[in-house]
Amino acid sequence: MESRTVEAYPLVMLQSLFDQNEQFNAAHWVLLSGWSGWVYVILAVLIMVLVVLSWRNLQSLSPSRRRVLFGLRAITLVLVSLLFIQPGVRLEDRNVIQNHVVVLVDQSLSMSLPGVGEDSRLEDAKRFLKANQDLFDTWSKDHQVHVFGFDDQVRPVSAGDTIEAVGERTNYLTVLEDIAARYPADDLAAVILVSDGADNADLKNVRRKGHLSKSARSVLERLNAPIHTVYTGPDVAPKDLAISDVLFDEFAFVRNAVTIEGSVDVQGYSSLTVPVRLFCNGKELGQKRLEITPGTNRYQFSFEFVPEETGKAVFNFRVDPAPGEDIIVNNHRDFVIRVIRDKIRVLQVVGRPSWDERFLRKLLKKNPNVDLISFFILRTSTSISPSRRDEMSLIPFPTDELFHDQLGSFDLIIFQNFTYRGYRMRQYLPLIKRYVQNGGGFVMLGGDISFTHGGYSGTAIEDFLPVSLLKSPQAALAPGTFRPQLTEVGRFHPITSLSIATDENEKLWGQLPQLDSLNRVASLRPDAHALMVHPTETLSGSAAPVMAIREYGEGRVLTLMTDSTWKWDFLSFGDSGDNQNYYKFWGNAIRWLIRDPALKPIRVTTDRDRYAAQSTVTARVRLVDDQYRPSVDAPVQLVATVDRANANDDVPPIKLEGRTNEVGELIVRFTPSTDGPWTLTAQAQEREALSDQDIFIVSSDPLELTSTAPQPKVLSALSNAGGGEALMFSESMKDIARKPPEMVQVNRRKDIPVWSNGWVLALMIIMPTLEWFLRRRWGLL
Repeated sequence: MESRTVEAYPLVMLQSLFDQNEQFNAAHWVLLSGWSGWVYVILAVLIMVLVVLSWRNLQSLSPSRRRVLFGLRAITLVLVSLLFIQPGVRLEDRNVIQNHVVVLVDQSLSMSLPGVGEDSRLEDAKRFLKANQDLFDTWSKDHQVHVFGFDDQVRPVSAGDTIEAVGERTNYLTVLEDIAARYPADDLAAVILVSDGADNADLKNVRRKGHLSKSARSVLERLNAPIHTVYTGPDVAPKDLAISDVLFDEFAFVRNAVTIEGSVDVQGYSSLTVPVRLFCNGKELGQKRLEITPGTNRYQFSFEFVPEETGKAVFNFRVDPAPGEDIIVNNHRDFVIRVIRDKIRVLQVVGRPSWDERFLRKLLKKNPNVDLISFFILRTSTSISPSRRDEMSLIPFPTDELFHDQLGSFDLIIFQNFTYRGYRMRQYLPLIKRYVQNGGGFVMLGGDISFTHGGYSGTAIEDFLPVSLLKSPQAALAPGTFRPQLTEVGRFHPITSLSIATDENEKLWGQLPQLDSLNRVASLRPDAHALMVHPTETLSGSAAPVMAIREYGEGRVLTLMTDSTWKWDFLSFGDSGDNQNYYKFWGNAIRWLIRDPALKPIRVTTDRDRYAAQSTVTARVRLVDDQYRPSVDAPVQLVATVDRANANDDVPPIKLEGRTNEVGELIVRFTPSTDGPWTLTAQAQEREALSDQDIFIVSSDPLELTSTAPQPKVLSALSNAGGGEALMFSESMKDIARKPPEMVQVNRRKDIPVWSNGWVLALMIIMPTLEWFLRRRWGLL
């Protein structure tokens, strides 16, 4: 049976009597019998009954004799009770387990702003820690003192650590919830929060309302410890113009108007006029005037511009510093907008309706990124018409409008089983050639009125095709079904990449339905590549091309010597599931033809567009050869530079180098040394010098600096709700409330029974015997 403690506090007298060698530091009474509480209650009731009966039995005696016998009976009952409950003295060697005092020091960016005097708010916080170090040392007997830095997360601060104000956001409730999770509710003595009160998360409205929300109070209750706050901000609000908000879309469309809206908060000025500007890649896009009037603290501005090029662009929304302004770090906001194509303008010209035309037109119309203009040639200007021209629903082919006036507005032109003859188009063919040279994309699909049968041999169109054409249309069409085969170039080219895994890609092509008929050609041009070839047809001893590509000037050309690719929209016999290979193929082809930047031979990208100060940038470089095979073990050089116009100092460039892995990729990591717009350039040498660039911004989150006014009310609300005190950093914390430690650790113990003593046993025999003798003598027996 376990012993029961009847006294919880050390007794010095007991310790001195039973621990003369001073091996223990605490002593208290215990009951070694281990009976349950009900047993002790029954024992007490029996003793009371015996006492009452004994007293009544002595009523016939004189008072003196009555007292003697009653005393002997009481002593006997006490001795019997001692034998039953077995009292003892427990000696223990124990120590008190310290509870914890947590000191939280704000490391957010707002702490870098001016505090009291010329020093920053963080310097005031550091002085507070230094001034109270001796006090913390005196607390070490009962408490463990822990120092944490925080913004919206908690970070332990060890001796020698440098505390810097670089955090992007202040969130008191998240921090206090973290502390509540680290320490049990009974293990905290106090929480001391050192800050400027600039919470810009859940408590940002406290300064207006003056009290905490119910959810905020529940967080403080979970801590179950007094919360003291120490204010390190200035006495009065500094003079400041701050960009409080900038609204923009992360994506914009080229040649479409873009609107950027911004807000400027004014503090400490009643009358002033300063410029507000918007810059893009260092070029000023617009300027407006901020005219400050009394009683108004926030001003809205809107800028509109039309981007002319695709890609990333760095924008800077800026308000000029005002005379005597104390804080200018929040006078500008950098951000990145990705300018993308609005839609891909495609001109599809079809010689006659067919299944191939129907499926391709459906695919292009289904693509939300494609703006399709499609013409079906059902009659020419020389066609026999039994009706008047104004009674017909079809119109003549608008050749002059399409191929003269609007040709440059298209990103891609598709001639699908189309012959130019009969439409007075020969004069426009050189314009199409010039269109391709200047960067346009062109596709020619086969059929019975395409390629040689379309009359393109010897024309300006043939000049830029990947194949040279037969002079005579005789035998220019090869009948029969076939399954085309990928060439070595086609195994890796993005157009024919239905899967990124080479083996899986070949398997997918082998499962697609067979095609019908082939437009024969004279030869494949030396600077062109065949992606797919015929399994049996030959050309000059090599397999005849089915799909071929060529880069001509700045443009790109694709030829498909068949009009049956629509069958790829069906599954092969025995396959199951949805077939997306037809859509994947044409999607790949369109991206390649319009020079999608993602398909460049070298591509460098960063994992984010914006990084906080001191953050690590991760960049990935992808390198392929001229046949789009991964360039393995190829050397790559990278250089990161910051815009000198925005950098505070002449920052040296960051230079990196490495070699690509087995999949043609190189991953590098580096830490920019300063804020500002950065450009990362990757260079490699394949057949020619290749380079690519990506831009990113290094900037602390401006949200932390949108309000620079002192906010002691927020700290006061926290300390009032948390049962603590609200102090200035220069005030003493000597008398602040702290919960004493409640947990005790026992290292060893010793139990000494006091009932098993010879004298006790002797008294237990003597007392009843003496009582019996006196009772007999006085006539009670």
